[in-house]
Amino acid sequence: MPEHARSRRRQWLIRAGVAALYIAVGVLLILIARDLDWADARKSLLALSPSRLATATACSLATYALYAGFEWLAARQVGISLPRRTVCAIGFASYACNLTLGATIGALALRVRLYAARSIAPARAASAVAFNLLTNWSGYLLVLGTALVVWPGSVPAAWPVGPGAARAIGVAAVCCWLFYLGICWRGSGRSWRIRGAELHLPKARIAGLQAVLATPVWLLSAASLALLMGDADYRVVLVSLLVSAVAGLIVRIPAGLGVTEAVMLSSLGSTLGQGHVLAALLAYRCVHYLLPLLLGLGVALVLEWRGKHGTGVRS
Repeated sequence: MPEHARSRRRQWLIRAGVAALYIAVGVLLILIARDLDWADARKSLLALSPSRLATATACSLATYALYAGFEWLAARQVGISLPRRTVCAIGFASYACNLTLGATIGALALRVRLYAARSIAPARAASAVAFNLLTNWSGYLLVLGTALVVWPGSVPAAWPVGPGAARAIGVAAVCCWLFYLGICWRGSGRSWRIRGAELHLPKARIAGLQAVLATPVWLLSAASLALLMGDADYRVVLVSLLVSAVAGLIVRIPAGLGVTEAVMLSSLGSTLGQGHVLAALLAYRCVHYLLPLLLGLGVALVLEWRGKHGTGVRS
């Protein structure tokens, strides 16, 4: 079979696989929606106290402030010479769009556009994206590993994972993070080129700063959801949210729509009530995704207007 024919066949297989995943998620959502007590969900949503909702909103917005810190650290790492305020604003707007609309629009397209208007080459912006991914997921490994080691009983009872297996997974995750820290200490300065983006291995000190920024992102996100759930065990919410993040990454649906709901309902629905969990998830989507999206779009429009005077492109 000619090479171009094999390439087209692979592309069609990938598309078919993605379509099958989307259909599966759609069927799952229909099955979940059919069995939910929507009256109970509405009652729980209306019962949310303003103070709890405000605190959850503050936790969610704090995560986006940390995402802006991701961008500032990435700019230092890849050599983007712009004022800190501008870099942080680009990071906030890009992450707000990324988490709700998907990585193609938020993580890459918007960031490249905003940086290009300020004479920053697309390749350098793509390198910042790659470094941000490294920051986010290195922090993820540290949080997941520590949570499972310290709280092995935080795995939801509905999952077929015992405390011993949970602790083993946690140890493996912490070891992966320590390995990353070790190679940063021994091999800083090495670089890889991935689809046009050049990723330089940071120094161990920078890797430590990545953990300082990324760890509270996951902790605050879980705190926001746990506050909205009221009686939920924070440790279980944290582990469930971490698992749903990986599931959403595999399925590749913007904002993990449907995936997060399925994981959370299977984790906490039997103990808190499915209507109560659904109400908390609906409120969470408003404060953690929709509100930051509206703010991010506003910031992006301001940045777009201010960047119209830029002409050249820095390499």
